[in-house]
Amino acid sequence: MKRPTGILIAGLAALAVLATPAAAQDAPEKADITIGLPVTTSTFLPLYIADEEGFFEEEGINVEIVAFRGGTDMVRGMVAGAVDIGVTSLAGVAVGIAAEQPLKVFYGGFNMAVFDWYAVSEIDSMADAKGKRFGVTRVGSSTDFLTRYALQRQGLDPDSDVQIIQGGGSVERLAAMEAGQIDVNIFATPEKFMAADAGFKPILKQTDIAPDYPFHVFFATEDFIQANPNTIRAVLRGFVKGVRLAKADRDRAIEVLVDRVGMEEDYAGRGYDDFIDKVYEDGRLPSEEGMQAFWEIGIESGEYEEAWPKERYFDPTFVDTYEEWKPAE
Repeated sequence: MKRPTGILIAGLAALAVLATPAAAQDAPEKADITIGLPVTTSTFLPLYIADEEGFFEEEGINVEIVAFRGGTDMVRGMVAGAVDIGVTSLAGVAVGIAAEQPLKVFYGGFNMAVFDWYAVSEIDSMADAKGKRFGVTRVGSSTDFLTRYALQRQGLDPDSDVQIIQGGGSVERLAAMEAGQIDVNIFATPEKFMAADAGFKPILKQTDIAPDYPFHVFFATEDFIQANPNTIRAVLRGFVKGVRLAKADRDRAIEVLVDRVGMEEDYAGRGYDDFIDKVYEDGRLPSEEGMQAFWEIGIESGEYEEAWPKERYFDPTFVDTYEEWKPAE
């Protein structure tokens, strides 16, 4: 009896693959996934909805969503192996990459420019704020980068013309502002509405700087991305379903924000209306103008010497193949 030739063996292998059910071929490589978030906040709404509605389970994965005390701690958690996939600001991921950690962004879609700066009554503009105290989350955070950039755009030196104060989360900084310890604060939803209701006034909007911004991005270690493409597609399909329901059912979205974030219903609704139109299921990064503003912010704050080439921080695989793996409408 003749032995099978190499061509015959290859042909039989190909037939075996074709005979394997598609579900088996696309099965997640890792069923239990930890998704890390820097904080608990409203703009992660599609992930909360996906979790609440069982969309991740529909894709064959068990997801645990864990909130940290800031993006830096979350990146450290990933490097230590406690987090499989992270969702945080591009600035936060870039800090890890600059420190030679093997991280890559693989999906965007959270392109909202929702930060605004609020001030006490005697300050009418950023230009009026010389010598005043500005609140940010932490030095090196996205709120710090944005505030420094906004000051420079108004002709103020953030290192000598004002005092930058690390005030923690938005709620803590709002309380410090009400106690007279901070004069100007950068807020996103819902705290910017809370600041307005407390009598503080907006003196600058982030959209005055650029129309959009890489507010959150999905990222993981390069090894995880290479070894778990089906797992990542399962996570992203759950996310896409979450985006779709968030946009289609405002009442359900607000209910989730109240339950998961602890927001009052009024603020949840105002916040939802503020950011939902800048959430995209296809994972796109912001516009050229938005990305240019991002790099300029980092360059002027001294974080980067120049804009990074896209391949240094972004793996386009899942965005480029979105039409192939997205869930049915």
